[in-house]
Amino acid sequence: MLEAARHLRATCEVSVLAQEVPSPGELGAGVHIKRLGGIQYPMGFGLSATRRRSEWYLSRRKHDVVGAFGVQAPEDSVVWFQSVHGAWLEHCRARRHGMSRWLQALNPFHPIVQKLEGGLLRGRRYRRLIALTETVKADLKRLYDVPGKDIDVIPNGFRREEFNLDLRNSHREELRHSLNIPADAWVVLFVANEWERKGLIPLLDALAQMRDPDVHLVAVGRLPVALINALSSARGLTGRVHLVGATNRVSQWFGIADAFVLPTFYEAWGMVIIEAMASGLPVLTSRNAGAAEAVKVGFNGWLLDDPADPNEVMRGCLRLRAGLEWRAEAIAASVDAYQWGRIFERYEAVLRSVAQ
Repeated sequence: MLEAARHLRATCEVSVLAQEVPSPGELGAGVHIKRLGGIQYPMGFGLSATRRRSEWYLSRRKHDVVGAFGVQAPEDSVVWFQSVHGAWLEHCRARRHGMSRWLQALNPFHPIVQKLEGGLLRGRRYRRLIALTETVKADLKRLYDVPGKDIDVIPNGFRREEFNLDLRNSHREELRHSLNIPADAWVVLFVANEWERKGLIPLLDALAQMRDPDVHLVAVGRLPVALINALSSARGLTGRVHLVGATNRVSQWFGIADAFVLPTFYEAWGMVIIEAMASGLPVLTSRNAGAAEAVKVGFNGWLLDDPADPNEVMRGCLRLRAGLEWRAEAIAASVDAYQWGRIFERYEAVLRSVAQ
C-alpha cells in the first residue's frame, strides 16, 4: 500500500486509510493520511469493524476509486489479492497432521477470514479484482466462482534503490566479519519468518549432506533460536548456521551471500526471491512460489519440484555451488520488469479504467 501511494501521488490526489499508518515523512508531500482508529482485536475479530469504519469514512468523502488490500476491503473497491485464504487452508489441511491440524481448526481467525472472503467475492462486493499471480486468479475462480473477466494479474515488485549490486561491496566484508564467517566461504542466505513452511529444516538437512565445511548459512527472520541451534548441532552444522533475527534493514543481508535458498512448501509470491535476484544472487526455490515465474533455470537460478526432499534441495545447492559462471549483472537485470515503478504503472491503469 505504501509503495502504491508513493507512485500514485505523482499523478493523483491520494489518501491512505488504515488502522496502522506511516509517519508523513515516509510518504512525502501530497498524500493525505487518515488513521481509522478503533480497538484492534486479535485473531481477526476486528476485521468486520475495520471494514465498516472504512465504508463510513468513505461515504463522507469524495473519491473516484478505492484501491484496497485484504478481505476487510470496503464495498465497491479494487481489491488486490496477494493470496486466497481458502486455498491456503486447503494446502495446510493436506500437509498438517495431529495436534497442529487440530490447533488450526480451532483457531477462530480462519472462519472469520473465510466468511469475509466469501462475502466479498461471492457477493460481488468489489468493483474489480487484482490477483498476484495466475495461480491466485485460478483460486478466485475455482473457490468463489469469480468471472475471469473481473480479474487482472499484477505481481509484487521491488525497489532498485534498496536491492542492487552495490549491496555486496557495501556489506559483505563487514557482515561476514561480524559473524566470524571466512571471507572465502560460500554463504547461503535464507530470509523468512514462517521458517517451517518456508523449508528451513530441509535446507539444514541438505547442507548437512553436502559435508562441505566451507558452506555457511545465514538465516534472517523471527526464528526459534534455541530450537534451530539444536537442530544445527545435531546435523553437525555448529558454527556454520548464523541466526541474525528479524530486521527492518533486510536488504543489507543480501550483500553477505553467494546464493539465496528458499525451499518453500507454499508461497503465493515471495518478494524475497525477486529481491535476491535484484541483488545479483542466483536463487534456489520451489515451483510452489509465485515468484518462480521469474526464475530462468540455469541462468538466474534453479527450481525444486519437492522442497520437502532434502536430497533434492542438496542437489539444487550443489548446482548453485558447482562453479557455474553466474553473472550478477545479468541476474539483476533479469528482474527489471518487477521494479515497483513499472508494476504501479499497470496498477494505476487498472484504477483509472474503473474510476467513477
